[in-house]
Amino acid sequence: MVQTDATPNGAEPSSEEISRVLANIVIPPCPRIVTAMVQEARSDDPDLLKLDKLICGDMGLASAVIKTANSPFYGLNHKVQAVKSALQVLGIRSVTNIVSLLALRNALGGPGHASDPFWDQFWDRTNYHAIACARLARQLRFISTEGAFTFGLFNDCGIPVLAQRFADYTETLRLASATDRPLVELENERHQVSHTLVGAILARTWQLPDMVCDAIRDHHRFETLYGETMAGQGDVVALTAISLIADDLVNDFLGAPQDSAWLRHGRQALDYLGFDEDELLESKTDILEEMQEAQAYRK
Repeated sequence: MVQTDATPNGAEPSSEEISRVLANIVIPPCPRIVTAMVQEARSDDPDLLKLDKLICGDMGLASAVIKTANSPFYGLNHKVQAVKSALQVLGIRSVTNIVSLLALRNALGGPGHASDPFWDQFWDRTNYHAIACARLARQLRFISTEGAFTFGLFNDCGIPVLAQRFADYTETLRLASATDRPLVELENERHQVSHTLVGAILARTWQLPDMVCDAIRDHHRFETLYGETMAGQGDVVALTAISLIADDLVNDFLGAPQDSAWLRHGRQALDYLGFDEDELLESKTDILEEMQEAQAYRK
């Protein structure tokens, strides 16, 4: 059976469905600083000085932005020492991604926001997944690298939201990992909602690009890899394929078993993107090296 979610493929969640979710689940509001950065980034003439002051108003955030900007993922030849330099060298969109990730982890963290190995691993995996998505998009060239990176960061953001809402949600995750049943199927059965729908609502609330919101909603709808792509949905389906490949690369890097979704649909994901085995092997070597650098940087 092909893995699906409750909302029909390609359809926006209905207002009734969104209302039902919001009546039972608290979606963390978009932090003011992220809202301000997104609005400034979308303006015709973004003000770097304004953004610098905005970020530097929170010393912890400013320090984290500089540290992240100097991480191996961005590959800077010269390390930046100030937020303004990060904005100039990386660009507003990349710095907005960094701030959004930091805000997301701070807002969601995990149940109780306490230090927990499970959630530490969840966020590490999120980072590796985003790196893999971005690098695959760069090789494909028809998908925005920044868009793929943002999608990679947020695609599973509904999981910690559901973990905060449902005391037995970790059992749902355990069942999904111990069986071949799709996670969204178990979520809908046990909680009447899925992390893909919750994640898409959060993404809309946080004013992420429409393509990213749609891809978060649809990234477990693997049937889209087999059918005729609907107009305007090509990038969303491509991100579904990229995410599936990225998940397998992360599993390989972490020494985890191959996911059942990859075993069922991995070949089709490669075919959809036009990857052959040699191209994937070449990409895999580079991406695993990137993950190793990111892992070492966090230690």
